Amino acid sequence: MCSRPVEAEGRNTPADDASVPHARRNRRLGILNGIIGQVGVDFLHPELILAGMVYALTRNTLLVALVTVISKAGMLAPQLLVGSLLEHRPRRKPYYYGLLVGRGLGYILMVASIYLMANGVIGRAPGLGCFFVAYLAVCMCSGTSHVIFQDMVGRIIPIERLGGFFGTRNFIGGLLAFVTAMVVLQPLIEWEAVPYNYVILFVLGSVVMLVASTIFCMTHEQDGPRAKERTTLLESLRRGFDWLRTDRNYRCYFGLRIAFRINYIGLAFFVPYGVECLRSARGASDVLALGGITVAVHKLSRVLAALVWGRLADRREFRTCLLGAGVAFLLMPVLALVAPLLPEAFVVRVPFTRTAAVNLPLCVYLLALSAFGVAVQGSVIGGQRFLIGSAPPHRRISYTGFLNTATSPLTLLPFVGAWLAAQFGIAACFWVVVGSALLYLASVLTMIPEEKAVARREENGMDDAWVDGG
Repeated sequence: MCSRPVEAEGRNTPADDASVPHARRNRRLGILNGIIGQVGVDFLHPELILAGMVYALTRNTLLVALVTVISKAGMLAPQLLVGSLLEHRPRRKPYYYGLLVGRGLGYILMVASIYLMANGVIGRAPGLGCFFVAYLAVCMCSGTSHVIFQDMVGRIIPIERLGGFFGTRNFIGGLLAFVTAMVVLQPLIEWEAVPYNYVILFVLGSVVMLVASTIFCMTHEQDGPRAKERTTLLESLRRGFDWLRTDRNYRCYFGLRIAFRINYIGLAFFVPYGVECLRSARGASDVLALGGITVAVHKLSRVLAALVWGRLADRREFRTCLLGAGVAFLLMPVLALVAPLLPEAFVVRVPFTRTAAVNLPLCVYLLALSAFGVAVQGSVIGGQRFLIGSAPPHRRISYTGFLNTATSPLTLLPFVGAWLAAQFGIAACFWVVVGSALLYLASVLTMIPEEKAVARREENGMDDAWVDGG
C-alpha cells in the first residue's frame, strides 16, 4: 500500500489552514448545532426517558433492555458501510440532508404509534411494535449522520482546537438542557398521565433535534481529503483488522470501546434498579417519578465536566480525558451498589416539583448517575479527539465506523443484563460494570502518545493512497 497522498504530502487537512473559507461561520454553526442538539437529546434519552415509558407501560425488563439495544445497535452497526460508500466522494453534506429527512419520518411514526395506542386505536403490542421499528429507523439515520458529521468537523476545525470546539458545544448545550429538564421535562412527567406525557416529550424532542440538524446543514462544506477510489465493505473490514494489528492505540481503543459498551448495562437498568431497591417507607419518590430530575442530574454532571475535558484534550491530549473517564466509570457502579445499604436519614422535597422528594439513598444514587455523566463526557470528548486526530484524513469515517460496527453486537448485552437480573437480581448487572470499568482503565493505561502511534502505522504502510481535495 502507498502511505502518501496522491496529490498532497503530510497529514495536514484543510482545517489546518487559517484561510479556509467560512471557517468561523462553520464553527459558530457547529457550536449552535451542538447546543440545540443537547436539549433535544433530553426529550428522547433512551435509558432515562424512553426506557422509563416502556417500564411504566409494561414493567418488563426485557423490553427496557430492547430500548438500549435498538439505540446503540441502530446507531453503530451501519457506520462501516457508510465509509465504503462515501469515502471516495468529495462532499458529504448531500447525504446528511437525506438522512435528516429519514429521521423526520421516523420521529413522526414514533409519536403516532404511542398516541394511537394511548387513545385505543391500536393495541399495546402493535403500538409498541411500531414504536420500536420507528425508533430503529431514527437510530440508524442518526448513527450514519454522526460519522458524516465527525468527518466534516475534521475538515473545518483545526486539530489543536477540537477539544475546545466539542467542550463549548457540550458545556453551553448541557447547561441549557439541564434547565430544560427541570423546567419542562419534570413538570410534564409529573402532571400528565402515561403515555400522554411521553407523546408531548417526543413531539418537542423531535422538533428540537430536526432544528439542530438543519442548522448544521447551513455550514459551507469544502472538498476534503478522500480515498482515490471506492472500496467494498469486505475491503473496509480487512483494513480495519489491519489497523488493529499495526496501530497500538487503535487496538487499545478497541478494548476501551468493548468496556464502554459493557458499562452501559448500568445505565440501561438504572431506572428499574432504583425503582426496586430505593423505595422509601416515609414517602420519598422512587426513581421512576424523578424522570426529569434524573435527566437533569445526568446532564448537569456532563455540563460541569465538558469544559474541563475540552481543555485537557487540547493541552494534554486524549489520554488524560480517557483516564479520568475510566475512574468515573468505576465510581458509578460502586455508588449504585452502596446506595440501597444506606439509612434513609432525611426526606427533602425537590423545589419546583409537585411531589418529588429525595432521601440519602436517592441522593447517593443520583451521585452515581452524575459519575456516569462525567465519565461519558470524558469518553466522548477524549474519544472524538483521538479518532479525528489519529485517523488517516481520508479514512475518518471507516476509522470510526469499523470500531463501532465491530463492537455493535455488544449492544445486545442489555439482554444478558436482563437475564442476569432475572436470575440473580439487578444488582448483579452493576457488579459486571465494576469489572468493565477496570478493563476500561487498563486499556487507557496501555495507550501511547498520538504521534508515535501514527508514525508506527505509517511505517507499516497502512495509510493507502488518497486525494487532497482542499
